[in-house]
Amino acid sequence: MADPRINLKNPNLAALLAFLIPGAGHWYQGRCFKAVIYSVCVLGTFCWGQAMAEWKGVYFRWQDLEGRDRFRTRDRTIGYLSQALVGLPSLPALVQWQRYPSNDADGRDFSKLDTPIDAPFEGFAKYEAPNDSWEGRISGTLQLAVDDTGPRGFGPEVRGHFRGIARIETPGAAAMEVEKEFDLAGPITIAPQVLGNGNVTITIDGKNRAKEYSSSRRYVRSRIVTERGEFDAPVGEVEGTIPRGFWDWYQVPLEEDAVNEMNRRLGGKRYEIALLFTWVAGLLNLLAIWDAYEGPAYGYGDEVDQPDGQPSTAPPATPVAAAVTATPAPIS
Repeated sequence: MADPRINLKNPNLAALLAFLIPGAGHWYQGRCFKAVIYSVCVLGTFCWGQAMAEWKGVYFRWQDLEGRDRFRTRDRTIGYLSQALVGLPSLPALVQWQRYPSNDADGRDFSKLDTPIDAPFEGFAKYEAPNDSWEGRISGTLQLAVDDTGPRGFGPEVRGHFRGIARIETPGAAAMEVEKEFDLAGPITIAPQVLGNGNVTITIDGKNRAKEYSSSRRYVRSRIVTERGEFDAPVGEVEGTIPRGFWDWYQVPLEEDAVNEMNRRLGGKRYEIALLFTWVAGLLNLLAIWDAYEGPAYGYGDEVDQPDGQPSTAPPATPVAAAVTATPAPIS
C-alpha cells in the first residue's frame, strides 16, 4: 500500500515514465534524488555492459527452427526480456528484428542489391588483361546499380563502376600508387544492408588470414569486365567493403558465427559478463518502476500498527530509569 505521506501524483504515468527512461518517473513525482540514483545506476550498468560487448550485446530474436536445425528447435533471446525493462535504450531491437532481411540465416540472399550504391570503397583487386596485369590494394568510389534490361537485353543485371587509387607492389621495386578506373558486372556478392556483424575477410589476394568481422563495413565482391565485341569479358575481380550506417547494425540480431567470433576475439567470459550487466540493469529498473508506482516498499521505520481508522503513531519512548542517589547513614 502506498504511503499517504508521499505524493506519487499519477502512479500509472510515473510507472510508464520510469519504464521508458530510468529515473524519469521519480523526477516527475518530485523525488529528484532518487531519480538521479536510479538513472545513474540503471543506465550506467546497461551502457557499461553494452560497451564491454562492443555495443552488440542487445538484440531480439524469436523464431522456431524445426525442420531447419536438427540440434535446436528454437532460437530465442530470453535474456532480452530482462534487457527490455531498461526501456527506450533497448527498444530499438524490436524494430531491428522487423527490418532484418531474413529470420533464417541460410535464407539470406548475398547476390541481391536492394538500392543503388555510390560509396567509398576499400579492398583488393586483381586485373588480368592482355598487356596489362596488376593486383593490389585499392581505395576510391564504388557505384553499383541494377540494370533492368541488361547490356544486351538479357534481363536484369547488377553493373557498376570503380574509380580510385591502386597501390601496386612489384617485387624488387617500391610500391606505386596509380589511378585506376574500370567497370563491374556479372555475379555479385554483397552482404545485406541490415546486418549486425558480418564476415569481411578478403580472400582473392591468396593470403591465409583469420576471419575478420565488422559491423560498420559491408562486404562486396564483383567481377571486373571490359568490352570485347558484343559481350563483356571478365578480366579480374574486386573484393572489399563499403560503409554500413550505424542504424543498419545497432541492435540487429547476430548470427551464430558472429557470436562465436565475438567470444573468440574478446576472450574468456567477457561477452557473457557484458550480457549479465545488461540483464541486471533491466532487473534494477523493474524495482524502480515498482517504486514509482507504489512508493517505497517500507515506510519511514517509525510506524506502529493501529486499529482500522486510527492514524499510525510513533512508538512510545522507552522510559529511562531515574538514577537513585543513596544518602549515606550518619555514622554514630
